[in-house]
Amino acid sequence: MKASNPQWRGESLLEHVDKIHSRDATEEIAKYLADRQILLITGPRRSGKTTAMILTMQERLDKGTNRRNILYFSFDEVLSREHTVLDDVVSYFLTNVLPAKPSKQARAFLFLDEVQFVRDWPTLLKRIYEAQPNAKIFASGSSSLGVKKGMGESLAGRAFDITVPTLSFREYLRFRGVDAPRLPLIWSRSGIPSSFMLIKEQVSDALNEYLIRGGYPETVGMRPISKVHRYIRQSVLERVVYHDLPETENVANPASMMHLLKILASMSSQRFEISNIAPDIGMKAQTASKYLSILERAMLMSTCYNFTKSMVKQARSSKRAYLTDNGLITSLLGLDESTGTQEIGRLAETSVYNHLSRTSPVYFWRDSQGNEVDIVLPSRARPVPIEVKYQSSIYKSDAKGLVRFCEVHDCDKAFMVTKDKQGSMEVGGVAIGMFPLWWLLLSV
Repeated sequence: MKASNPQWRGESLLEHVDKIHSRDATEEIAKYLADRQILLITGPRRSGKTTAMILTMQERLDKGTNRRNILYFSFDEVLSREHTVLDDVVSYFLTNVLPAKPSKQARAFLFLDEVQFVRDWPTLLKRIYEAQPNAKIFASGSSSLGVKKGMGESLAGRAFDITVPTLSFREYLRFRGVDAPRLPLIWSRSGIPSSFMLIKEQVSDALNEYLIRGGYPETVGMRPISKVHRYIRQSVLERVVYHDLPETENVANPASMMHLLKILASMSSQRFEISNIAPDIGMKAQTASKYLSILERAMLMSTCYNFTKSMVKQARSSKRAYLTDNGLITSLLGLDESTGTQEIGRLAETSVYNHLSRTSPVYFWRDSQGNEVDIVLPSRARPVPIEVKYQSSIYKSDAKGLVRFCEVHDCDKAFMVTKDKQGSMEVGGVAIGMFPLWWLLLSV
């Protein structure tokens, strides 16, 4: 425990973390510091939850918090999963480390990493919460399933939760030493600042890498791409599928789950029917559906639904699958810088979906005649349709789905995300704005 808390010895936390960079999630966490409630921090494995915690701890120290009023402990590698391990850690801290009983003026801060591995952790956190009103608890978990369940039961009304995803494109640029401004929303009709042109080439180069490498923080500087693939397979995929999920979920056949995930990777951004996939991996449709839900709750994939007013029809209609980070796709399929145009297009669409879904519900649209729109953002006024065409040449035929959608839903705005084409065109009486992918990823 002492080794995990160098601040107790008067040492800087940041000295013990290599190449630490700020994360957007740190600002989000700061919004909850003054609240009494527990803050549950979820996110995929290796997405940067621990880094966000460390940055928050350092921010507390910089604001004058006594270094012995802060505890950090990770339960990831602890052999015992019994509830006593959490009791023992917190009791030791409260009894032997804290200089005085926590108060409103001198609160204690408990950072409990990967807490889902401790048996009955929600009940234990509830007990600490009620017994220590001046202790602020931060608890992280790599799978949202246990965390959400805990919030709905023992921690109802006692906890908030936030998600730390893999790197956004803006964060990826920051990790590469490029400070990119937030660009105007693509539908705002505002131009980009002239100063952006000074870094445009760097942004374009970084985007090409981001689409292939994905946004796992520790892979930003890794070379070659084969090392990135190995890291993601070993530290994320195999760790989650063969270790985390069998321990926290009822997964009887992890190898079949990995096979299912690989099939989903080959279909990312495409429509799928689980009943058609299940036979390919020798699995019943019911079991495959269950595994699909577990993968989604483990934040490895996401299901996108058809945009329709009927929730029943939405649930029964075909869906699209998206893996939650491009690095997962390229690692599972062995894609590298020589990846062809079609695959790059699918990676571009996946990046758009994942980026927009961080701040809004995202749908696709398909009618009975086969007209489709890749992305639909719901709105109180009119939905916003977006088609992803990651190519340099754009034709009016590429806007067929957008035009039909606007006719059906009486929309006055439609957009197309391109590789480098910028401007507008009118098709079938619909004005369609065209914007490069990097603009979208830096504007929302």
